[in-house]
Amino acid sequence: MTIWARIRFSGAVAALVLTSGRRVFGQGLTMPKVPFNNTPCASLSAADLAAMKTPTPMDAKPFRAPAKLPFDNVCSYFHGGTLYAQVGYQTKDDYDVNSSSNRSKTRQAPSDLPGAFYDAQGGLWFAKNGYYVVIAGRSAMREPTARVIVKKL
Repeated sequence: MTIWARIRFSGAVAALVLTSGRRVFGQGLTMPKVPFNNTPCASLSAADLAAMKTPTPMDAKPFRAPAKLPFDNVCSYFHGGTLYAQVGYQTKDDYDVNSSSNRSKTRQAPSDLPGAFYDAQGGLWFAKNGYYVVIAGRSAMREPTARVIVKKL
């Protein structure tokens, strides 16, 4: 059986497709791999944000999705209360299920991003070196954000 879950991340909505029979965190489910010593907000530096011509100051807010994780795996980047970008590090299962069951039928991801696809809600997913990343937020920020991060992984 497949369960659809909508998760609200500080104003952005991401949909994850979950399959039944999975164990909950703490009981053996694979944790997402988060780079930068489990610090998702280190994904974009002040220099990265400036190069993407974002307004300043940009506030980075880490959090856990789902909340039961023992460490942060998502970072939201805000200016003046407006979400500009959101970077989430997910599991291979999340990536695989969204790739097969939640892939956009209208948007094509850029070919220079490894394993990239857009999900039906507009999130841009890619995979590199065991990291499974989804970028949400402003549509104009998704591809530039992904290109910066993919170089660091």
